[in-house]
Amino acid sequence: MTIFAQADARRRITLPANAGIKPGDPMKVELLDDGSVLIVPIVAIPKNQIWAWKPEIRERVAAALSDPRPSREIHAREDLDALARELGIDPEELE
Repeated sequence: MTIFAQADARRRITLPANAGIKPGDPMKVELLDDGSVLIVPIVAIPKNQIWAWKPEIRERVAAALSDPRPSREIHAREDLDALARELGIDPEELE
């Protein structure tokens, strides 16, 4: 979508309501070498969660989500023991 806007006396422009930007939303404003201005909505990520956005972690999560094998829920010790036996692990080693 392209819009045409005119800056007011304080160099502000008005974005259309369907741009998905609300008052107070953080933006990155990049002034390009050719004189263009690029405005990109951003989100802040808490420092203690930034690890989840590393490319290698995102790849591992994507791979896990695309795994066709069904998930298994373990609700009782018997379920855990059965899974261990299927994987060739002695359930006694899980103590």
